[in-house]
Amino acid sequence: MDVKNILIVAIVAVIVVAAGVMIAFAPGETEPTPAPDTTVPGQKVLTLDEAKAFAAEIAGQIDGDALAALKPGDENTSAYIAIHDRLNAFRSENPDIVYISTMRKVENGTEYIVDADYGSSGAYAIGGGYRAVKPGNPYPTGFEEPFADVFSIVYGYAPVRNAAGASVGLVCLVPDGPIGQEQLEALAVEIAGQIDGDAFAALKPGDEKTPAFTAIRDQLAAFRTANPEIFYIYTMRKTENATEYVVDADYGSDDSALVLGDGYDLTDLDAVLLAGFEEPTAEIYSFVCGYAPVKNAAGASVGMTAIEAWIPVTGERLKALAVEVASEIDGDAMAALKPGDEKTPAFTAIRDELNAFRDANPGVIYVYTMRKTENATEYVVDADYGNGYAPEIGYVYVPMEEDVAFLAGFEGPTAEPGFYFDEWGNETTTLLSGYAPVRDATGAVVGLVGVDVGFVHSS
Repeated sequence: MDVKNILIVAIVAVIVVAAGVMIAFAPGETEPTPAPDTTVPGQKVLTLDEAKAFAAEIAGQIDGDALAALKPGDENTSAYIAIHDRLNAFRSENPDIVYISTMRKVENGTEYIVDADYGSSGAYAIGGGYRAVKPGNPYPTGFEEPFADVFSIVYGYAPVRNAAGASVGLVCLVPDGPIGQEQLEALAVEIAGQIDGDAFAALKPGDEKTPAFTAIRDQLAAFRTANPEIFYIYTMRKTENATEYVVDADYGSDDSALVLGDGYDLTDLDAVLLAGFEEPTAEIYSFVCGYAPVKNAAGASVGMTAIEAWIPVTGERLKALAVEVASEIDGDAMAALKPGDEKTPAFTAIRDELNAFRDANPGVIYVYTMRKTENATEYVVDADYGNGYAPEIGYVYVPMEEDVAFLAGFEGPTAEPGFYFDEWGNETTTLLSGYAPVRDATGAVVGLVGVDVGFVHSS
């Protein structure tokens, strides 16, 4: 689920997280999975090149001189409305884009100029959404040239219930560090159980200063303090045709905090969020962002456009991606590789195929091939070989009891039942993994390919 207010607070940390480099050597925690014979095509997301191209296209359609002249209070002027309408028209023409805005530099940071969602709850007016620019943040590159990046966020949900046991809303947790799905869901259940559901259900816009609102906000804040792996926490409830925010732990202490009654329009991507109103759930989202400079008549950069597209990371998508890349691998060549062949054309060709696949599928951070040995399994080609700690041919991994999905991947497409976190050296990852068999020319299985989507946490 995309929450712009959350992204404004969290995007810096998450982009830095996603830019890390590590190899997850061991497949994650697993449970028995259904027979993998119903794999559906993987839902595609914008590539980084596509995101840059979209951002550059809409940036070229904006009157840079008019944009530069806009100041707070100009939201009802014809100049503002013209840019606002052009952003919305562009989004309508390109349904992959879910969010679009323009920004400009200010002292030590950036601020919004025209937000395509201005006029709806939670959108930014001119001068809103100030974001400090810290060293190493990549997105300001977009003020000078087209730029794109990808990052991921984990969300956990659990229902809030009234005294009669009926669901009246949900609580959402956004972790700041590595956390497994079961642990995140358990934390969401714990805090949801502490909230007075009847008091929660009675809250209405304007009640932010009431004891009932304050009590719930303080509970959320205290829970976050007691569980430092939680970065952000808030509550929501259903409305007639959408959902709305109720209590945000940061209300009153952060200008970008969600306000009681702020709406969120549901999309087809929100299945896990909706399930969270009935039972504990959790998910990973991958976000693809594109940026490009807006120039005035003289060719000087006066701001930039920013677009966002996102997709939930699901097991079905991971299986489909694994099947796709497995079909591109020369199984006979892979089967013939032996330790010491890392410099051969056969190895390099497979590694380059894996890297090209990763580049074409934002959110994929690791892709590798493995095969069975007499008593264990071993790595064959890793897309990151030659970079950091990537395994060489023959690096042994001994499957554990919980590696059901991994081992089943030698027979058919499979995926881990939920996201997990893994450790290597001083770094950790939050991942969801999918697998598919690699076959030789006769159709015999000679190994598998693993595809990991998620993000790397800073050490």
